[in-house]
Amino acid sequence: MNFISDPVVARKKIDEKKLLVFDFDGVIADSVEVKTDAFAELYRPYGEFVVKRVIDHHRDNGGMSRYEKFYHYHKEFLGQDIDQEKINDLSHQFSEIVVDKVVSSVGIAGAKYILEHYCGIGKICVVNSATPQDEICKIVKRRNQDNYFSKVYGSPASKVENLKKVMSHFRIPSHDMVFFGDARSDMEAAYNTNVDFIGIGEKIRNVIHEYEGDRISLLSFNGIL
Repeated sequence: MNFISDPVVARKKIDEKKLLVFDFDGVIADSVEVKTDAFAELYRPYGEFVVKRVIDHHRDNGGMSRYEKFYHYHKEFLGQDIDQEKINDLSHQFSEIVVDKVVSSVGIAGAKYILEHYCGIGKICVVNSATPQDEICKIVKRRNQDNYFSKVYGSPASKVENLKKVMSHFRIPSHDMVFFGDARSDMEAAYNTNVDFIGIGEKIRNVIHEYEGDRISLLSFNGIL
């Protein structure tokens, strides 16, 4: 599949939709590396080789929940079983490291203006994030962006499950929605629910060619408005 990088085409697509779904890290906030550093900090006691594997996996699997990542890293990289209590403990430590930094992260270029414009003309905007539900709600509120979003969805529900919740809650069919994402999991969720997808950032372009048809892929929201 090829990608289309023309923001005018993106605007036409967005204008057709009733509901806009946004991933958060890497789409609304430039906060992906904040979480990379947090994973590195938590796994540094196991040595730099493990840290490198953790970082590489995290960067290649943006949008995968931290719960799944902790399970994977312990099992595959450390050869250790990990129970839910330990996963929850690691998640709490992770949250303590990242929340303030994500709140203070700069926004992705143009995101603020997109939200202001489309919310202002009556589009429904929601968040669909792999961050735990309570945490992403707290972050959105502390960034003073809760007025833009009618609903905020997080983990442990998957992004596919959350998209289905959006359709059910707002009674809007998939063809009236578009999902802005920066990771494979975002694109797969859109593909599996027949929701149009617009990629944000450089990395998603490495994934787009694996899917049939053309998809819109922009480095940021600049130029759409």
